[in-house]
Amino acid sequence: MNYTRKRALLACDFCRHRKRKCDGARPRCSTCEESNADCVYKELPADRVESCSPSAVVERLTRIETLLEEQSQRLDDLVRGGGQEGFGLFSPPGTRSSILPLEVSHSPQFAGASPASAPNRSQENLLDRHLEQATFLIPYDHSTSANSLLAWPRVKALIGDYPEDYFFKLEQSLPLPPGLDLPNDNPEGSQLPAINPSNPNVLESLTRNYFSVVHPNFPLFTYQEFRQWQAYLYEHGPEDTPETAICLCVYALGCLVSPREGHVDASVQAENDDLALQFFQPALTIILRHTVWGFRPRMEICQALILASSYFAHLGRPLHSWKMAVYASEKFISLHDRLKRAGFNTDQNDNYMRVFWSCFMIECDRAAELDVPRSGIEPQADKMPLPRTMNVTENDNIIYFVAETAIRRLLNRIHCSLYAKEHTDINALAGDPAMLTNISLSKLLSLSAELNRQLEEWYHSIPGKIRPPIGTEPVANDRGKVLRIRYYAARHIIHRPFVLYVVLQQPTTPTGHPTPVGSPQPLVPLPRVVREKCQVCIDSCQTYLYNVVEMLDKRSPYLWTFSQSCMACLLVLLLSKSSPLLSSITPELQPLTAMVLPRLRRWATPGSSFEAEVKILESLTRSLSGGA
Repeated sequence: MNYTRKRALLACDFCRHRKRKCDGARPRCSTCEESNADCVYKELPADRVESCSPSAVVERLTRIETLLEEQSQRLDDLVRGGGQEGFGLFSPPGTRSSILPLEVSHSPQFAGASPASAPNRSQENLLDRHLEQATFLIPYDHSTSANSLLAWPRVKALIGDYPEDYFFKLEQSLPLPPGLDLPNDNPEGSQLPAINPSNPNVLESLTRNYFSVVHPNFPLFTYQEFRQWQAYLYEHGPEDTPETAICLCVYALGCLVSPREGHVDASVQAENDDLALQFFQPALTIILRHTVWGFRPRMEICQALILASSYFAHLGRPLHSWKMAVYASEKFISLHDRLKRAGFNTDQNDNYMRVFWSCFMIECDRAAELDVPRSGIEPQADKMPLPRTMNVTENDNIIYFVAETAIRRLLNRIHCSLYAKEHTDINALAGDPAMLTNISLSKLLSLSAELNRQLEEWYHSIPGKIRPPIGTEPVANDRGKVLRIRYYAARHIIHRPFVLYVVLQQPTTPTGHPTPVGSPQPLVPLPRVVREKCQVCIDSCQTYLYNVVEMLDKRSPYLWTFSQSCMACLLVLLLSKSSPLLSSITPELQPLTAMVLPRLRRWATPGSSFEAEVKILESLTRSLSGGA
């Protein structure tokens, strides 16, 4: 009888060192009981670290970091093992050779995929050799992006043909807002705004906006540090320094966002955007001068560059945001290497870690959707400790931030393991039907099961008091909303290959031959395990859309990323709806499209990605209405 042993959130030493499942039983787990081994658990704070004390937060951060390391090793073991080794991670000895082929081979779609056949052996060995090289970095030319879904024949038939780098070219040709294209190279005089410390109410309001809405996304510095920079600015006025640029960027970002929940009127947003530009234009002048002509990297210029990146992200300008983040990453790497050579331990400086992980997050978010060059910051993630804080007022901000870096790293593994062209990319398999075999499907099932397990462990590692509920129940703040959106984004792309796999299957006769053109197409039931995986993907896409639309009502650093993911979810649901095997479990698309389109239209300036997304979804809506 097949069974799956329940995995404990934290394994005992014996199971962890031997890469075995641990059910967490006390005082002795079942594995140690069977092996007659000593069962020792690493001690952790009681009640999953719900305390708000600084020591409890440090323990929580350490726990999440340890969990990441264990997850990375776990997935590495799986992809290196391949084939039957993969089954050993999910089923007890004695069942691993039959658990998947028996279920899958009952379907004629998968007939002829016996592991005993020589061609399939060759394909499996080739796939395993590729998987051995996996490093869990986002690969170039991966097929996770929304743009890659536009290449599917069914999508093309409904909305037309689009080049594979369509959104990159759009953003590349989009001009900057007036005043930012070629900023004046003179930071003196009229280029710097007058700062009136005798009437600081406006600046104080913008500062509050920044620290309540923007700062939690990228907590680059403490409130106390900013107050020191601001006091100097009030006393001496604006100067050509990174500290002045930081203050101006904080004010600009404070203009762009609103601490109030819900929709912001378009005319009010336009006024706020204009005011933000007045602060950001001189800030960008200072930042670019120090970036290009500053020969000694400083932490403050890295922080200013990340703020500039955040400004462009709030405007929905992904390439300009990425460019600023790459500059910040390069400056950080140079500074980090120089200080290490001088004998300084930057790992103990919290600001260094905050800057590193902010660069990491921004670069990875861009590389997930656009084929952009990399700065080299991503491979450093395994060597860098997570940020920590002893400031009680920042406890939740840092825990949210660390939790988001953890899910970002898991998303990177998903891109690498499931969507790299040289690994198990389902888009690559689409060009060669002979590759659609039991072996590739078995590999897919094993990898997706392990990735989904890691996703659930990540979710349960978040402290209960800030962990967002599963589903669509209201969440108290945007940081919790973002974590839940990330959860469903990961769940969707972990299971998307199964929907694509089914879409690729041509309906067949009971003998396995293709049905003649124009004749009735009999539906061959899907294997239960494949149907269940497709159901998870479909449900995740739908729940993602319900969760994300509220975030599209306002400016945030996720504006462009979330708009792309919305389109990807709708395209996956379109493909699912087009499949006779999945249509019955796929929701109607018109209500979902109608929910997303008004939000995207708000940001659809001429020539932008948002405008293109609106046109694509409007074409999709017309096609669906015409087919009704």
